Amino acid sequence: MSNSIAICYLYQANDEQNRLWLTEEYLYVKAKGNLRRFDLERIQRLGVEHRRWWFPVVAGGILAPLSLVAILLNLYNPWWLISLLVGAMLLWYWGATRHAVLAIHQHHHRQDIPLSVVTQNVQAFIRFTNRYLRQGLRSLYIQAEPDAWQMAQQKGYYAPDVLQKKGFVSAYIELPKVAVDNELWLAVDPSDLAQPIQYQTEGNKLVPRIYGSIPLAAISLVSVNNVG
Repeated sequence: MSNSIAICYLYQANDEQNRLWLTEEYLYVKAKGNLRRFDLERIQRLGVEHRRWWFPVVAGGILAPLSLVAILLNLYNPWWLISLLVGAMLLWYWGATRHAVLAIHQHHHRQDIPLSVVTQNVQAFIRFTNRYLRQGLRSLYIQAEPDAWQMAQQKGYYAPDVLQKKGFVSAYIELPKVAVDNELWLAVDPSDLAQPIQYQTEGNKLVPRIYGSIPLAAISLVSVNNVG
């Protein structure tokens, strides 16, 4: 994972058994500890879709009427048959219910990864990956701390105070409209970052987080005045 571009946990932060991560060549999916790798050249797009599981539908559809017939004919222990009938009906219902999946569309086929919950982080990762497949990496934007930016000119990397306090720097996918003069905004090239980007929620918004210091080679100055 040393050359990861972006990483996303499926359900909760730091759950190493359920996560997605993207590199320049592959998409990795680790669900319930099972790791799968997909070649980006073969992927057309990702999406959250819904599926019915047809094997439980068929199995439940066969077992339920057979159990009912056996009960009516009093062929076996009725309590055992009633339990089988109820189980078959539940199996049919579970299979007929639409289940969320991460659909990985590739040339000539599709791979579905079951999702117990569709989080905002997963949706953001999907949008990021689809955009990356179409356009490659695009810049992220951060509001700089003036003192830390001055120190960066000497050190060769940007490491604001918030990085020491929180362990990450919050970024924006799009440049916000700045309402205050003399704010300093920086554009960051994700391809020049040593650490992966993680998408996490902050309040009601989903933002990328940059873990670790940011080398000057990855930064371009956007504006020191009102941007809009």
